[in-house]
Amino acid sequence: MRLRKSPAALLAVGTVAALAAVAPTSAYAAPAPGAPPGQVAATSTSITLITGDRVIVTPDGRTSVDRAPGRSGTRFVSRAAGGHHYVIPVDALPLVQAGRLDQRLFDLTALRDFGYTGEAELPLLLAYPRSGSRKGPAGARAATGGTARVARDLSGVGALAVRTPRTARAELWTSLTTGTAAARALRPGVERIYLDGKRKLDLDVSVPQIGAPAAWQAGLDGTGVTVAILDSGIDATHPDFAGKIVANENFTTDPNADDVVGHGTHVASIIAGSGAKSGGKYRGVAPGAKLAIGKVCETEFCEESAILAGMQWAARTAPVINISLGGGDSPSIDPLEQAVDELTAAHGALFVIAAGNAGGTATVGSPGSADSALTVGAVDDEDQLADFSSRGPRVGDDAIKPDITAPGVDIVAARAANGQIGTPAGEGYVSLSGTSMATPHVAGAAAIVTQQHPGWSPRQRKTLLMGAAKPTEGVDVFGQGAGRVDVARVVRQAVSVDEGSISFGRQLWPHDDDAPVTRTVTYRNGGTGPLTLSLSLTGDSGTFSLAATSVTVPAGGTATTTVTADTSGEGVDGFKTGRLVATGAGDVRVETPVAVNREVESYDVTLRQLGRDGQPAEHVTSLNRLDQFAIYDVFGSEATDKVRLPKGEYGLLTWIYGAADLTTLVQPKLVVNGPESVLLDARRGKPVTITVPRKDATPALVAVNADWVSEEFGISASALSDSGDDLFLGQVGPRAKQAGFFGSVNATFAKFDEAGQTFQDTPFTYNLAYLREGAFYNGFTKRVRAGELATVKSSFAREAEGVTAIKLNWPDLGPTIGGWAVGLGFRLPSERTEWLSTEGSTTWAGEFDQELRGDDPESFPELLSIAVSPDKRYRAGQTYREAWNRAVFAPSVAGDLDAAVRIEDLIVAGIPLFSDGVGHWGDARADTARTALYAGGTLIAEVASGYAEFKVPPGNARYRLEQSASRGAPFRLSTSVSGAWTFRSATAGEAPVRLPLSTVRFSPRVDAKNVAPAGEPVVIPVTVERPTGSAAKPNRTLTVEFSTDDGRTWRPATVRGTGDHRTARVINPAGPGHVSLRANATDAAGNTAAVTVLRAYAVG
Repeated sequence: MRLRKSPAALLAVGTVAALAAVAPTSAYAAPAPGAPPGQVAATSTSITLITGDRVIVTPDGRTSVDRAPGRSGTRFVSRAAGGHHYVIPVDALPLVQAGRLDQRLFDLTALRDFGYTGEAELPLLLAYPRSGSRKGPAGARAATGGTARVARDLSGVGALAVRTPRTARAELWTSLTTGTAAARALRPGVERIYLDGKRKLDLDVSVPQIGAPAAWQAGLDGTGVTVAILDSGIDATHPDFAGKIVANENFTTDPNADDVVGHGTHVASIIAGSGAKSGGKYRGVAPGAKLAIGKVCETEFCEESAILAGMQWAARTAPVINISLGGGDSPSIDPLEQAVDELTAAHGALFVIAAGNAGGTATVGSPGSADSALTVGAVDDEDQLADFSSRGPRVGDDAIKPDITAPGVDIVAARAANGQIGTPAGEGYVSLSGTSMATPHVAGAAAIVTQQHPGWSPRQRKTLLMGAAKPTEGVDVFGQGAGRVDVARVVRQAVSVDEGSISFGRQLWPHDDDAPVTRTVTYRNGGTGPLTLSLSLTGDSGTFSLAATSVTVPAGGTATTTVTADTSGEGVDGFKTGRLVATGAGDVRVETPVAVNREVESYDVTLRQLGRDGQPAEHVTSLNRLDQFAIYDVFGSEATDKVRLPKGEYGLLTWIYGAADLTTLVQPKLVVNGPESVLLDARRGKPVTITVPRKDATPALVAVNADWVSEEFGISASALSDSGDDLFLGQVGPRAKQAGFFGSVNATFAKFDEAGQTFQDTPFTYNLAYLREGAFYNGFTKRVRAGELATVKSSFAREAEGVTAIKLNWPDLGPTIGGWAVGLGFRLPSERTEWLSTEGSTTWAGEFDQELRGDDPESFPELLSIAVSPDKRYRAGQTYREAWNRAVFAPSVAGDLDAAVRIEDLIVAGIPLFSDGVGHWGDARADTARTALYAGGTLIAEVASGYAEFKVPPGNARYRLEQSASRGAPFRLSTSVSGAWTFRSATAGEAPVRLPLSTVRFSPRVDAKNVAPAGEPVVIPVTVERPTGSAAKPNRTLTVEFSTDDGRTWRPATVRGTGDHRTARVINPAGPGHVSLRANATDAAGNTAAVTVLRAYAVG
């Protein structure tokens, strides 16, 4: 039985959970790379949570939060670790703790990867009761209050798939939930809320390798059996599928049912393709079977609601179902795992599912992790386990997964005419690798078994296939389960075993008192005479033992024996594995993998958490192992929690929160070498007090951070407040400094408007960041003096009509991970004094965003453009001047920017096309966009986007890259920008190599509205810039032309100077108008750049 974690138990090892915070005032940023026209291209990511709160994250993890209207004072929990970043509002925590609210709804990394950013709808699965007065979809639909549209009713799994727009999420949250922040509950009619996430498709000798021809010779080729395939669809016109497709359903939102990926067609071909186009060479495993096709994937990513709908349909349609896709697993049962088990029981279908391509230990994905699934790993043509094949044990209960393996490396099968994947392998065929390719081999085998034994249950068919599998020597059971599928043995031997594998679970340390655990094994004989089986064990014979060395199984009957796991003896702790081998006359052989976790030295750690009133309080406590990535989290409101931890060193952090206070307690290092008890009393926390020179300054953001940093991984946790007076800090445990630990505080102060309500148009900001190495804080008190600060006089020009702007200053304290900033709005043009702290190695990066607010004053404004500056070190007592948003807005690849790179034989391009004339990288919302790559004059590919990835041939060649974008109102300038670059590029390594491109920056003298004097000749500074570390050389030649009629006619400008820094003399037109500019540059290596900007600046 799969273990479920109780709310107060540890959530998972290696997952990221929580840390308390209060949202700062506001901040805005851009969608992720690859944004289509109409969206701002890559820099930061804007994500609106289910609660309506908006989170902004930069690529390096610096974060800001904007509370939804009506959610003033909301606190948040946040942590970045293990490649994921979570931000959870405190009022959602009780539901997350209770397992009623999917934690992925607050996983910024997953939401970004799924494309649920910016203006995209948020898809949800609302699980509803299937019994009682509130049963059925009507109650769930009513609970949304009309704030979400229903996409489909998944009655087979008891869920309603809905989608909610960005603007309705705060209202939806209010409609779905009730109660206080500390006691939030779901309204009647909804039992659980899940993110409708996405799962990924798990990417000539293989059929004989598994013995399929022997089954064909016995008259078993799947005839009379239908196999359902849930994938990217099928190319029904391929000759190999003639007469085979009996059903073809589309469960995606794409009206095109064709396979435009190529994955589903390939999978279908492995199962039942006739091989007609290849003269029978590429025949499938079960060429007599029929196919029921369910399209659930529009691209390589597949929405979970579409998968669930397809599973419901497939379970009613076919006895064998192939699912070559998956995603990460967790200790709890997710909707897809639940559906596999329930639909298997209800309809008798056998789900054959890919294990995943993550490689490594404990990486088997969901839904292959379901109990009922026949989960498939991949081997090569010599039966060696593929490096990419996901391995067990299963997360949460240490069960054996995958169950079986099959060929999955360089598999040739049918090519979809419109497919995009695979290496060509002759006309109509491609080669692919992955557990996706292994899975249909087993599904085809299952079809043959179903033909041979039409009345057998899913469990019987599963265990028959497992028992007859051929193990690969040197690979343990967590890599291959029972071994490589062997169809020839399956169809010829009449003996099977009821237990496909035997998992004995975890035996707690110490082991001197371990009681033996015994399991029964049942053999079945489908033959006409009795059969004696000799029994033996391979593997760890010191742990496992048999009750008998043989059993006799009567014809048509069963015989049982027992296998025992005894971990009480001497030996090395850890996983113990082996195989129960049964052999009999006539080359009968049935094998059953066995495993037990003999727990390594571990101890109970008792945590006692008290609030500031001395009573039990809501808390989130985290213990992260310091020598390897493993995190143990405890949520709850009980005073005492107990956590089981392996011997080692841990970092401990707890957040204890009440109605008006948030206490962070940290023990930088907790040594666990015996039972431990830790008192976490919020009364130990001391307040945060920061004062700045100006008396009219008010806190807009106070953030307290705790970071554990090593060469292998980092964990960052933060507590945030918009005032700081509700934050309390304390360190517990020994006072010795801990290497690799850092505490930090960063804060922003500004001036309220006359009404004392907002910081709009504040004339100044204080931006402060402080670091403590090796220890945390017992409260924090800082009196900031003017002489400690750098002064930055910032000016912000106006470019677009009717827009407002915000400026964020992101701190970087060196060794820490990420940082927080607050966006304070102002009208354009504007000037502001920004004071920055200079302690230690602190650097600051700036971000300037333009926004357009719609008719609804309660909604978030629309992001129009973004400009950023790299991290910069400032000196105390010095004054700096910085200008932002000044023309000309044009392409830039200058400095430390991976705007165009090559990785092996992949060229990636996403050049910021609207970088300003001062030197800030920038992008903007565009109406149209195009990126194209040519090789030797031949078009490789083009996309209607400002970001593209191009596969190119190995070796060295000359290329031409073109990027362009156009934009209209409210923008006045740079309405059309284009660039074309020619360069040579050779095959690179795994690390990105910057392409040898140059860009031209024009910096005319304009006023605060980006207007230059009319009717006068002007000398424009022109700078040719290159990416740091690229092979581009200094500029050799430069020509500049200008136009006063929007590019209809061009005149040469007089260019003076040499090298990268020159000037161009241009004559401005008389009267209001615009000047357009274009330049052609060649560097000393012969690489060229051509840049054209229409309406580069205004004159008047």
